[in-house]
Amino acid sequence: MKYLYSVLFVFPFVAAAQLPLASLPDFMKPNTAPAEVLNSTHVTLTENNFRLLETNVIGKSRGFKLLGFITIVPSSHTRAMSRLYGKMHVEPGRPQTLANVVHESSSTYLILFSIPQVTIRADLVEFTNNPSDTEPPTASAARTRFLRRER
Repeated sequence: MKYLYSVLFVFPFVAAAQLPLASLPDFMKPNTAPAEVLNSTHVTLTENNFRLLETNVIGKSRGFKLLGFITIVPSSHTRAMSRLYGKMHVEPGRPQTLANVVHESSSTYLILFSIPQVTIRADLVEFTNNPSDTEPPTASAARTRFLRRER
């Protein structure tokens, strides 16, 4: 009788092990890192042909993960870059670019959840026509920096 109970107890597990099922459902699998596209342009800033318009501008994106691996709200590199550009006041048609770009990914782990965060920091540089061009920044650039300091 003891043998019969052990067979009846083990049989469902043995039968389930033979089924072609995934080990974890998709919503419980940890997110794999997306393929990162790194576009880079090498610019040498050794000559006096640029102006530094804004420094240390930061764009952040936060997410939320339940139990540390079930993503509810993902942190996004695109959202962080959009916020960075929104704070920088980049003017279309001007020879401006980002310099000294720093990208950080971090997470705060608490007991039942974690908060992933993407932070991107950069400086805004504008190129001038010739290396001896030392004119002061335009009124709009000076106004942008002044407004940024007030916040």
